[in-house]
Formats: sequence, structure tokens, C-alpha cells
Amino acid sequence: MQLPTHELEALTDLGQKLHSITRSLMEDLQPASTPVAVPASNQLFANASPATVYLIQDGQINSELNGKRVVVFEKGDLVGLHRMLNLPAGQLTTTDTVTVLPIEREELINHVNSSDSLQKLWSYYLVALSGWYQLALSQEIRKEFQPSAGFLHFSAGETIIHQGDEADLVYTLLEGSADAYCDGIKVGHILSDEIFGALAVFTGQKRIASVIASTACTVLTVRKEEFIELVEHQPHICIGLIEEMAEKIKQLNHQISNLQEA
Repeated sequence: MQLPTHELEALTDLGQKLHSITRSLMEDLQPASTPVAVPASNQLFANASPATVYLIQDGQINSELNGKRVVVFEKGDLVGLHRMLNLPAGQLTTTDTVTVLPIEREELINHVNSSDSLQKLWSYYLVALSGWYQLALSQEIRKEFQPSAGFLHFSAGETIIHQGDEADLVYTLLEGSADAYCDGIKVGHILSDEIFGALAVFTGQKRIASVIASTACTVLTVRKEEFIELVEHQPHICIGLIEEMAEKIKQLNHQISNLQEA
């Protein structure tokens, strides 16, 4: 079994482990049925009894949810386990003829309970199967929350952020440098790889300072909604932001101290 798109190496390795467990589990199983060829269909189990599962002998079977292909099953995979307990699942389809070995629920249950070693293998199989789906979900969630970012270029002297504007974007300075000004007074310096403009997004306030490119700059922009979602699902980003904000506060305190001494 595999994802229809690129998958993590760990997911591929776990899929191969599942195949290995399935081979060992089904090695001595002797079902009453023989392999059958199922033609291309939008309902794989349309002509099968509710208690039947399939062991794929050749070809591929797709699992679709809301019209989207989410999992691809292949030779050596066991499909239809959800039917044993009448559980909801995606639609199983094929675009070409596939050869499967039908196995009845009672045959499978009796087989896996025929020895302690097979019971242990069955437990391994279910744990590995659950792990595969959890890892696949984790991968898809990460992909879902990759923000749709944009790149902007500014010449020296151009304003990147205007004080008083609504905070609808978060910025990362990829190249160049910039300065932050509050009411015309320079209050900070921004270097390459720094994230800026996040504070107003978190507080919901308008921009408290302007940011002006001091050299030619390239910045990456992310919409505030996507940035908040990104932080929720990858909280380690906050650590870097907190460290940068702490450094900015330290710099401001130093500036205030110098002004007081003057």
C-alpha cells in the first residue's frame, strides 16, 4: 500500500514491513475460494458477500474518499477489513482488471486464531497498519499546512511595512537588510533570515512600526491566517520568534539607556 503522491521514506519502509507480515500471516491459509479476476469497477465489492475480504494477487486497487484517491493498494495487500465489522471506509475502485483471492471472515478469524504465533503476527499486522495510517495522516497534514507563500523584491529605501497598516502578512527577509522605524525614529535592524511583522499578527493590532529596506531586499510573505495555522501545527517556529523578540527588546532597552544617559 502506498500514497498516490510522493511519500516519506519511513512510510515506504512501513509499507514493505506490512507486506512482509501479510506474507507470513497468509502463508498457510487455504481458503475455499480460488483467485478471481475482477474487471475495472467503481465498486470493488459490488458482487461480494459482506463478510469477504480480498488478498491482492495482481494489479492495483484505489481507495477514494469524496472523489479523491487517498491510498493505492497493490499485490500482497489485504483489502476490505472494514467490511468484517461493517465500518465506514472509502470507496474501493479499480481502473484495470485486478486478480484477488477472496477470503471469508470466518476463514480469516479461524486461521489467525489457530496458533499463538499467528495471533502474534495478526497483532503485529494491525499495529503496523494503524502506524501506517497515522504516519500517512501526519504527512498529509504537514502538506496541507504548507502556506501559499509569495516573494517580493524591494530596492533600498522602499517601504516594506507601513506603520498603522492592518497586519495581514508575516515576512521573512531572505536577502538584504532593513530598518524598523516608529514615528520616524529607528528602533531596530532586520537581517537576512529574520521573521518580522509577526507581533501585530499575534496581537491583532495595526503595525506599530514601518520597515524600510536599507539594501536591496527579497522577502517571503505568508498570509496571517496561514501563519497562525502553521504555528499551531509546528510550534517550534515560536521558539525562534521568541528568541528574536527577546533580542529586539534587549536592543531597545540598550537604546533607551543610551538616550537617558545622554
